[in-house]
Amino acid sequence: MTPKLISKSNKAIITSTATVNERAQELESSLHCSNSSSQSSCVPRSKVKSRKFRHKLPHSNILAKLFIINKKSNEQESGIYSTPVVKSIVLGKHEAFINQTSKTMSTSDDLSYYFIRTNLQPQMQHRMISLIPDPFSDKMDRMETSRQLKINLLRINHIHLNSRLPVKIISTPIWTHYAVHVVIQDENSHCLRLSIYNWSYVMNTRQIKSYKYIQECLTRLLPINSCIVVLDPWLKMCHDGQIALRCESPNTHLLMIDFETGCSTDTRTDVEQLRQWGNLCYQADDNLGAIEFYTYGLRQIDEQQEKELECKGKSVTSKTEECEQHRIRLLSNRCACYLRERHAALALADTSILLSINELSNVLASPKTTAGKLLFRCLSAHLHLGLFDKVESLIKSHKLTIGSTSGENVTAITLLERELARLRDENIKERYDLQGMLGEQISFHKNEKPSLMFIDLSHYHVECNRNDLFEVRQCLAEEITRNGYPKNSYGIYALKNIEPGTLLVVEQPFASIDNRVIGEQRCHSINFWPKNEKISIIDYCNDDILRLLNEVEKQLLIGNTSWITFDKIKLMQPIRRWLIETKHKNVSEKVEDNEISDSLGDGQMPSSCKKHWQKQFLKHLTPPTSYIPWRTLFETQQQNPFRSKSTVGWYPLGSMFNHSCSPNCLWYLIGDYLFIYVCASNIRCGDELTISYCPLWISSLNERTSQLRQFGITSCRCLLCSYDRSNMPQYESELKTFSNLHALSRQKNLSRSKRFSYLKKLKEIYEFIKKKFRQRSIGFINEFVDLENLSHYFQHKCDENNHDDIDEIEIETFLNEQESSFLQRLSRVCRLTIKDLPKIGNPMSLFGTHMQLLAYHLEQRSTHEHTCELEQWNRLLECLYEIYTFKCHTSTSNMKKILNDHNKLFTCLLQTQSFLQNPTILR
Repeated sequence: MTPKLISKSNKAIITSTATVNERAQELESSLHCSNSSSQSSCVPRSKVKSRKFRHKLPHSNILAKLFIINKKSNEQESGIYSTPVVKSIVLGKHEAFINQTSKTMSTSDDLSYYFIRTNLQPQMQHRMISLIPDPFSDKMDRMETSRQLKINLLRINHIHLNSRLPVKIISTPIWTHYAVHVVIQDENSHCLRLSIYNWSYVMNTRQIKSYKYIQECLTRLLPINSCIVVLDPWLKMCHDGQIALRCESPNTHLLMIDFETGCSTDTRTDVEQLRQWGNLCYQADDNLGAIEFYTYGLRQIDEQQEKELECKGKSVTSKTEECEQHRIRLLSNRCACYLRERHAALALADTSILLSINELSNVLASPKTTAGKLLFRCLSAHLHLGLFDKVESLIKSHKLTIGSTSGENVTAITLLERELARLRDENIKERYDLQGMLGEQISFHKNEKPSLMFIDLSHYHVECNRNDLFEVRQCLAEEITRNGYPKNSYGIYALKNIEPGTLLVVEQPFASIDNRVIGEQRCHSINFWPKNEKISIIDYCNDDILRLLNEVEKQLLIGNTSWITFDKIKLMQPIRRWLIETKHKNVSEKVEDNEISDSLGDGQMPSSCKKHWQKQFLKHLTPPTSYIPWRTLFETQQQNPFRSKSTVGWYPLGSMFNHSCSPNCLWYLIGDYLFIYVCASNIRCGDELTISYCPLWISSLNERTSQLRQFGITSCRCLLCSYDRSNMPQYESELKTFSNLHALSRQKNLSRSKRFSYLKKLKEIYEFIKKKFRQRSIGFINEFVDLENLSHYFQHKCDENNHDDIDEIEIETFLNEQESSFLQRLSRVCRLTIKDLPKIGNPMSLFGTHMQLLAYHLEQRSTHEHTCELEQWNRLLECLYEIYTFKCHTSTSNMKKILNDHNKLFTCLLQTQSFLQNPTILR
């Protein structure tokens, strides 16, 4: 049970210079060399102060040093656990584990990284995520129909389906960075350790919860002597050699009897206490916990009112008025949580209940404050749903006279009116202030987390979905064969000819996470498991993937009262394939057994929600089961390319765009909003609209292929990849030579003469590959940028201690030639001719860091001379800027302003986007 600590001689494993990616590569290489039958045990946390140790561990010993090898198989033969371990021994080991974990957590500031072997393969197989409206009621129903077990009747390494294990908590729960551990006891006083994974109460989602907050949360949920029920218990031989219960899906397999009972009756936890707990969760950004506590409080009020109604002839008392005050506060606070989590329909439902109450001032303890917040949250919900006319009428309504006299409320009304005009303009005219949004995102992530307001609309924008320009349909058989798509794949196809700069999609994520670190150090974790026990192939599940999956599950838990929630995520292709397979399986079973499964049948769906399943490309995909396997969500996330330098998001409609290394559409992530727009001039009716999953303009086919494997694409068959593949291996050989020389030229302590020698060789190689592979659809843009950046380094920096015998005149002549031929070389790399400007054949090739170099070049040349050629390139930049900003740019003849706007755009994109490669510049 207690993981062993690394010895002092092994504390120097992780150095301050090591990065997560470098260590991951070392782990992967080492694991490939290891025996495929060996099993790794729990990985101890390294307690290392990076300032004391600088040397690196030999590559061949990384596996042995980081992981304690346990050659004995954990999955032993199943047997009855007839003789449980003595209670004192289990509690003693748990106490030692708590002491050790507390010391580790208290020194977490000294830990660079956590290497954790979480054994995610069982999660892939056994974890299920609920899709039903009320998980608690479902668990109660399952408990009533299941078979009761005791600890001494459990089988080792066996999952007891359709069974329940009622137990009592007899120890303080302890949380590690990947599980909750507690000791439980059955009615025979037999004890076991229970390890709870993937719990929504403690998992890191949008914000990172502190260790102290999680421990306080666990103390409330799992107090000593409280009773719980484990459904479908799984007794497992753990990596530390101990027998323990493992719960992979606590949201569907763990029932907290005492906690639920205490929250639903007024005998143990009063409404005010539940509201205070909800407020604490809200302040910690634990919106899911806050929603649950507010909901428990509302249930308790309903129970009290039902008891009062049973007393015939009882008049309304002050106690009833107090209940109404609590109800309004709870509904208002829960509405705020729903707005944070983008469940505007649920927020509007809460505010509608409140607004139906007459004479709010009579039941509110502080009407000016509470009523004001309530009404503004109501208007925010309307704005999120696009009900702009309703907002305008409510603002003018007499209802806003309640609590709207204070200065704070007057300011909020002014803010609402301003945001209403902006959002209506975005909705009708599809005009978005791209520069302003990017600048706001940069400033937001530079500062500390802002104070939370009861109305927050400045970061909200109107969604856009141009269904008149494209359709989502299943790919035809010839399209699947030609492009190498998986079977039953879907894609986005143009319904008409589309001009470049046309905005197609502005989408909010179904779930997203924020990578910022606020207030405390963030320790990274590398989680991994073998895909096949016979083959030593390791997949890495990084911390971002796990947090985003947890965020997706949290959104399902919050929004599962509406089928619209699942209607969004079923757009994802892996989920759609799972739906089709399960649907066909259910149909086959129906024919064989001559019976209809009632699991989530149409009879349980409201008529208003059935319409969402009647879309043309989803009409055959009715929900086949009450649960979705965690593997399906994981596979969906593996194919998710949408991430920026601060955000990772899950976009149902955006994920329908297939990949191409030479795409005809581009995408941004601004905040957590996804913008997809057309950036090619050759799109005709019926053409597929594609985006790039990997960074743009990677010349090496091998590098592109390596990056695309993480999205499940083994071989891209676009025109660009087909050409590169037909010219192998000379193509890759020349690019590798260029890359190696470029790396040598970037050495800091290199002499000026040697660096200049490398620069001339790089130019020779670049000119050679440009001529040799001139039929390539896109020029070697990244190599062009690398060469220009190295030339700029020479031009603007001289080594102070350089005493080489070098001809400075030769260098100056070389650089002048480079500068004077810049426009010609750029036109060739982008497949343009000067006389065609600004008529662009394919604007897609004119997007990237080379455009920032162009703006810089024109700015420098304009100070010396203002030629007709420069004006022509300036018109090109103006045309491109209009395309990049979705035709929201107003034309101007001010060359200085155009250059400034263009340079500012790419500067912001380089700071926020991860799909743009930021070339390393010598500093």
